[in-house]
Amino acid sequence: MPLIRFLIAARYVTLAIVLIVMLALLAFGRRVGYEQSIQSFFAEDDPGMAVYQKAARAFGDDNVVFVVYDDDHLFTEDGIARVAELAADLGPAHVGGVVRVESLDAMPLLWLVDDGLLALEKLPAFARKAALEALKRGLKGFDARGSALTVAAAIKNGDDAARRALRDRLVKHPLFLGTLLNDAGTTTALVVRLKKTEKHNVVATVRQIRNAADQFASEHHLARPAVVGPPVLLADGFAAIEIDGRRLAVVGMLLIGLVTLTATRSLWWALVPIAAGWLVWLATEHVLAVLNLKLSLSGGPLVAQIIVLTMPAASHLAIHFRDELRRGATARSAAVHTLRDVSTPVVWTAITGAIGYGALLTSAVVPVQQFGAILGVCTLVTALLAMSLSPAAMLPPFALRLRFGRPAETIVDEPKSTFVARCVDQLTHWVDRHPVAIVAVVAALVVPVALGMTKLTYESNYINLFEKSSRVVRDYNFAESRLGGIGLVEIVAPLPSASDPAAIDRLRAVERAVESICIHSQAKVDYVLTLATVLDPDERLKALAPDVAQRLLQSKIDLIDATPQADLLRGFWNAQSGQTRLIVRLREAQPAPDKAALFAASLASAQKTLGPTCVLTGLSSLMTRTTEAVITTQWTTIVWSVAGILLMLAIALRGPILALLALLPTLLAVAMVLGLMGWLGVKLDLATALVASVALGLSVDDTFHCLLQFRRHFVVEQRPFREALFASYSITGPGVLLSSFAVAVGFLALRLSEFMPFQNFGVMVAIATAGSTLGNIILLPACLSLGNRLALRRRRRAMLPGAIPVEPHVHMPATVHTVKKS
Repeated sequence: MPLIRFLIAARYVTLAIVLIVMLALLAFGRRVGYEQSIQSFFAEDDPGMAVYQKAARAFGDDNVVFVVYDDDHLFTEDGIARVAELAADLGPAHVGGVVRVESLDAMPLLWLVDDGLLALEKLPAFARKAALEALKRGLKGFDARGSALTVAAAIKNGDDAARRALRDRLVKHPLFLGTLLNDAGTTTALVVRLKKTEKHNVVATVRQIRNAADQFASEHHLARPAVVGPPVLLADGFAAIEIDGRRLAVVGMLLIGLVTLTATRSLWWALVPIAAGWLVWLATEHVLAVLNLKLSLSGGPLVAQIIVLTMPAASHLAIHFRDELRRGATARSAAVHTLRDVSTPVVWTAITGAIGYGALLTSAVVPVQQFGAILGVCTLVTALLAMSLSPAAMLPPFALRLRFGRPAETIVDEPKSTFVARCVDQLTHWVDRHPVAIVAVVAALVVPVALGMTKLTYESNYINLFEKSSRVVRDYNFAESRLGGIGLVEIVAPLPSASDPAAIDRLRAVERAVESICIHSQAKVDYVLTLATVLDPDERLKALAPDVAQRLLQSKIDLIDATPQADLLRGFWNAQSGQTRLIVRLREAQPAPDKAALFAASLASAQKTLGPTCVLTGLSSLMTRTTEAVITTQWTTIVWSVAGILLMLAIALRGPILALLALLPTLLAVAMVLGLMGWLGVKLDLATALVASVALGLSVDDTFHCLLQFRRHFVVEQRPFREALFASYSITGPGVLLSSFAVAVGFLALRLSEFMPFQNFGVMVAIATAGSTLGNIILLPACLSLGNRLALRRRRRAMLPGAIPVEPHVHMPATVHTVKKS
């Protein structure tokens, strides 16, 4: 009571402080950024990430964007000039996040190097060495855009027959086919290499690339180019976060305002949850920014979720206060009684929700840990802040009247029971009469649905994370239909010498072995690129004597090192580490198990030929590992979350029986949603894997309010069972229904997202919220009634003295079922 009196006395000061701090944060607070890299999904000491980063340092990372377009006149002067124009538009001079652009026009005629080397081999040794040195000096000044040895020069200087011959040779060359050209020579791709993620804004860079490509196509009357690659997937995911966060935040605030205004007709009550949620989010952003911490992809629309989380506490406080006024209490007396009755459930639910979300810290996936830590702290703070602000809404400095009605402070003369309260009362009466049938029906409905959990699978096809009508999906479908798989996997193997013909033969053997892998007659690898592809693509050197082949291979390495194509060689062989990289290209749009099987078979083939120290890495592999880790750890996090919530329920309800009963509706709702995901084929990913934890955190709020009120009436006040049951649900039932409705509809706003994980996450959380609400309103009182009947039967059979007789099941008027004013 002293704390309640203090909250009421300091209500204006509290409100003023909150508004001042919120305005200060809006004006001067720092905004949190997003970690737009694959590293954000893993812990710093993760072994898989260590392998990936080591490979990136040795061979370069896969921050590569492909810009792909059709041009039926590609092998003409105008066609190749268009390629050069687009390459210039996408270059670092126009797009700040770009390092360089590799395009068809500037590519050298690689086979001419082999021709020259084979010609030099016919010279005497002294002449051969001198000619080779002269060739190196000439290549040092090689200008990829102006040399006569490039594709552009060959097209410009050749006739139609020469151009056709050039096209036929290029589309069969393994370094061109599937990378820069399709097999018909009518589609080309520009390889845009980006700076490291921390050195530019990926979202802005991808937007600039798209704008430049679209403008180019419009000027030349070409179809819109496809822009694909790992950075594009990340950029579109983070762009979806920003859009969805704002959308859900706006919808959440509108729903909160609608619910509180409908229930209380006071704008002050609408201010409580909005101010609490908004302030906590602004403060969270500021703290994260000051600590130089960034959100990752699964952080998603956290701002909106924080605002939505204020709904249960605010709605229960508002409706309880309204009902106290309707029973004839003065505003101050109603405020005291409301805070006395509702503060305990609010505090317990806040602590329990924080513990439930905190269980996500046991996950092995960094974004999941981050989500749990932030949401756990914010859940606790927003609930307590909403309770601290509520006295200002109960006893405001002035009334904010609405045209369609009167504020809650003036509704004492209105009907004593609302429509929702009467519906809840009738429903509770029906449940009390038929507990056995209700429990049986719920079990019959939920158990078969929950069995769908056995069908849950994870999503590693990152194209499926986006709406089919979105640009990124259409672009990927276009690019992979023309060039083959865009997904990249890397195998790093030992290779002390790049000029060893036997080693080149082994690499070529691995190429063929991996390309022949086929899973279920469908899933397969499209291309494998190795050092053998770079040094001897036509296998012309293979036919030579080993000593001659070795000498020519070394000469070719020296020549490539003297040209701008040296980066191409370094992408496949690192002399300092004595390692080589094999690039495996496969289609992203393959089932997760098939992709995992391809990864395993490719690594096994490499290890069989190149040695057991071969390792597999790459973006596709890492993202698949991430999703697998989410699935593996989600059950662990659920167990820890349930254990923590159960412990808090047992402490709050003073015993394990009520605690287990309290958790039953929530567990059934979560099991139903996970089973429904399995039956409907909704796959687990970084967002949908959090559905169970979020549903547990949201559902336990209503359970606490229902059971703590029931325990107060039944155990503390020693009321008869049925009177205690009706009284508790007449208080908590309307608040449960209204807050759950607002939360469910708020999360359904994510259905408008282009990012499929957020769509599925919003729908499933909404279903879980609705299911747990029905469980708390129907199943929980049915279990209480059934338990009371069984207890009375045991007492009768034991013939204990003073047994309480079974209460007659007669309908009690709604006015009798309400809590009497103290």
